[in-house]
Amino acid sequence: MQQKTKNILKIILFCSIFLVLLLIFSLMMKPQKWFDEKLIQNRDARYVQMTEQPKDTIDVLNVGDSLATCTFSPMDLWRQQGYTGFNIGSDGLRMAESYYYILNACKNQKPKVLLIESLYLFRYSLGEDTQMLLSQPIYYRVPFLKYHNIWKALVEMPGVMIYHRGYTINDHVWSYDGPDNYLDLELEDKSQRMTFSWLNRMWFNRIRKFCDERGIKIIIYSTVSPLNYNRERIEAAEEFAREEGVDYIDLNQRIDEVGIDWTRDTNDAGDHMNYHGCIKVTAYLGEYLKEHTDLVDHRGDVAYRDWDEELVAFDQLVKDMDRISFADIYRQKKKYMKELKKRENKKRK
Repeated sequence: MQQKTKNILKIILFCSIFLVLLLIFSLMMKPQKWFDEKLIQNRDARYVQMTEQPKDTIDVLNVGDSLATCTFSPMDLWRQQGYTGFNIGSDGLRMAESYYYILNACKNQKPKVLLIESLYLFRYSLGEDTQMLLSQPIYYRVPFLKYHNIWKALVEMPGVMIYHRGYTINDHVWSYDGPDNYLDLELEDKSQRMTFSWLNRMWFNRIRKFCDERGIKIIIYSTVSPLNYNRERIEAAEEFAREEGVDYIDLNQRIDEVGIDWTRDTNDAGDHMNYHGCIKVTAYLGEYLKEHTDLVDHRGDVAYRDWDEELVAFDQLVKDMDRISFADIYRQKKKYMKELKKRENKKRK
């Protein structure tokens, strides 16, 4: 009996020490510094950059998977309407993740609008989504676990992507030459559902409750994407928005209004928009926000001077990245680093 009690006490002591160490390591974490040094890229980068934004300066949040990341440019929204936005989307984003992305964004911000690109609402994997019920609340509260693999960037090399309020420029052009009536066809990709799972509805209801309590208007939209949308999926999104009592915009049935040119506005044959397409989608969303919200045009306000300054750097980067993406730059840098290592090895020999 005494031995059993000792074993239990040892377990409790071990768990206590482990939790204390986790807390200490989390307090020591400096994700903002790592982001600035390009050691945090891709999935976690926007999450971290959001925490660097000056308090109470972001009006519009945009969330979703890769379709959201490539179709909303905060700098162009600023140029066109004077609204401040941030793109907190992420490749392959899940609903559970997005809930905590939004919580993180609202720690120091009081946004008035949340834009939700609809495709990730259809994504469903029982195993992964169930696992996230446990993992995401822990990652949100214990940063060390979220950024524990930072060592990979330290061992390999810093990233090359430059984020402007969450948006990364991709000016690569790969035209879409499919049928214009793609909405009437069946989708080739069967990996995503045509309806919403109960888990996704649960997470959406949590997001909506959070937004309702803070007076944040939710707008669901389906961006232009022949490879991801057809009429069945759009009708499902429209019905979902109607049931939930939120606005819904489908851009796939407004191709002419948006001004999409299939010969130059997509970077991967109709899956995602490139920067040319992003400007047009952002402009359309901006006009919708102008007509359906009371957002304030901050252009000319000295408190937002940093947006004008960043716009200059953003426009220069657009010129520098004519017809290329950060993937092209990464391949070039990786090739250069390999050549450099070969030279160093030769010198040692």
